[in-house]
Amino acid sequence: MTFVAGFYNFSIELNQSDRGLFAAFRLKTPRHESESLAHFYARMISFLHCYRQGQEFTRDTSDPKMPTIWERDAVGAIHLWVHVGLCDKRKLEVSLKQHPKATHMVYFFDEVQKQSFCHHLRGSKTNWVKDVLFYQISPTFLEELARYESSSPHWTATIVDNRLYLHVDGNDFESEISPIDIWEAYQESLSAYQTAGAEALTSPLPRQA
Repeated sequence: MTFVAGFYNFSIELNQSDRGLFAAFRLKTPRHESESLAHFYARMISFLHCYRQGQEFTRDTSDPKMPTIWERDAVGAIHLWVHVGLCDKRKLEVSLKQHPKATHMVYFFDEVQKQSFCHHLRGSKTNWVKDVLFYQISPTFLEELARYESSSPHWTATIVDNRLYLHVDGNDFESEISPIDIWEAYQESLSAYQTAGAEALTSPLPRQA
């Protein structure tokens, strides 16, 4: 059972000129008792960035079998599958196999999440995540946004080439939603790991007292 810390009623105007998209809508969503403000605002930013008509938050964003956001058609087929935060490798593998035609997206909101996911990729011989879109949301940006927490905020968001311009109740914010080549990041993490191991092997042993 998931407990709710509070409900938020967003009034949103969204403009993504590079996609030819403009939408104005209201969105009511809970923040779960165990959910940090950073995660809460990260999923709101992700919702705007990946927006398509008909998408929604899943009922329980803490359910390990569910994505954070999805879009389904009238018969339940999934067309959009989005996870916010550190994504379980097995969970993503299963979804890619079960829903090969769906758009899959993962949004990290701190550097540790990206590093941890790269660690989980160890042992992968082929780039099985090549069809997944990965992004990084700035944790500093989320901290600034959380300072203006409100239960009924009005957001005007403009996204151009993955740069977000956000007006929240008289306050202006700006931040990059950075695309990540996760396979390249994984290869870099392997190189760093191998270098660290080689340095450890060649380092002189400490003298015995």
